[in-house]
Amino acid sequence: MNILISRTLEFLLLPPGNLVLFMLLALLLYRWRGAMLLVLFTGLLQTVVLSLPVVAEKLMVGLEQQYPPVAELWLQAPLPDAIVILGAERNLEASEYAGRMSASTELERLNYAAHLHRNTGLPILLAGSDRDVNFMREVLANTFQVPLRWQENQSHTTWENAAFTDQLLADAGIRSAWVVTHAWHMPRAMQVFAGRQVHYLPASLSYGSSNFWRHEWLWWVPQANALARSQTALHEWLGLLAYDIRQPRPVL
Repeated sequence: MNILISRTLEFLLLPPGNLVLFMLLALLLYRWRGAMLLVLFTGLLQTVVLSLPVVAEKLMVGLEQQYPPVAELWLQAPLPDAIVILGAERNLEASEYAGRMSASTELERLNYAAHLHRNTGLPILLAGSDRDVNFMREVLANTFQVPLRWQENQSHTTWENAAFTDQLLADAGIRSAWVVTHAWHMPRAMQVFAGRQVHYLPASLSYGSSNFWRHEWLWWVPQANALARSQTALHEWLGLLAYDIRQPRPVL
């Protein structure tokens, strides 16, 4: 699916963007006041519910607990042959770096991969679009002083990350690799990396949803960051469903 179409559908299906659909539907029903108000109320209610930390964390925990991070992962034997870092996004507003800096999600992945590399010496592969990989390479070298062995710069989705990365590593004679990504993203990553030429192992990070709201009463107060987490979780759950339905893999 075209990446623009995919992003548009995501905006319209997930909160808060899906409020646009509720509003448009309400306008179509303006002749029927009861139906119009019901649609508007439903749209508002789903936004409020998904803004509750207790709901956001239930959605997140179901993802994160599938592949929780492991302390001192490098002590587990046998070690894989390589480390794969899945790209996220960069911070275009980082004027102090002329926009050439990864955003927090990507920085966390790069930091953990660098940590694994320093403890194992394993070579690193960066996976993502050409533009994203170029920035990740700069950050990996300049901020973490860690060398890069390979870069997969053709992909725009997790599915394509897996397909193109697998071919590159298989051609290089790699038999196994860690996949570095967030715990909430790992179920979808493992779903598409499984059953390929190279054997992939999870190297999850940033697990621990409940750390954000330490006071119990705050779990029942709508908050913007809770809505953002609900959106992320729903994106992953829908992605898992879509990959379950999808049959053909990308042509290499």
